Amino acid sequence: MAETQETQALPPAPKAAGRRWKWAFLGLLTLNLLAAGLIGGMIAKGPPMGDRAIRDLGFGLYGEALDEADRKALRKAFMEQGPGLRDMRKAMRADLAGVLAALRAEPFNPAALDAAFAQQTARLEEKMQLGQALLRDRLVGMTPEQRRAFADRLERSVIRHAHKGGPEAGRDGARQD
Repeated sequence: MAETQETQALPPAPKAAGRRWKWAFLGLLTLNLLAAGLIGGMIAKGPPMGDRAIRDLGFGLYGEALDEADRKALRKAFMEQGPGLRDMRKAMRADLAGVLAALRAEPFNPAALDAAFAQQTARLEEKMQLGQALLRDRLVGMTPEQRRAFADRLERSVIRHAHKGGPEAGRDGARQD
């Protein structure tokens, strides 16, 4: 009898929905810290150089499909129109400091963490918008033949990544729809 009464006195187990929110929060935190680390590392090393530079600036497969002259022009335009490297590093450090302060605060305030993440997101979106505008201007300035050649290279790049097991591919490298 005593065991039955003790068992009944225990608090109810946490709800599954609460656990899902915790996992979702941890997943979001991981992704944001990963993105901040990647961008911070890129900034700390200085301006990117070489063929991967355009991809590192957020052009992805589009950058791979550009010819070398277009990649070089976009790198230059991005560096000229974007914030200076020193300012960019300073802003990234401030963003990361905000996340770290929110994580270490007692009592923990999820709203402060949300605000720090929002600041990082806004900065990333700003850079992405600049990259898209520069890429658009470059594509608009191309001849019809150049745009068709770009479209062909872009399509080949997407297919190549799908066969390598990229984000659009399944385990066997085949596209999953």
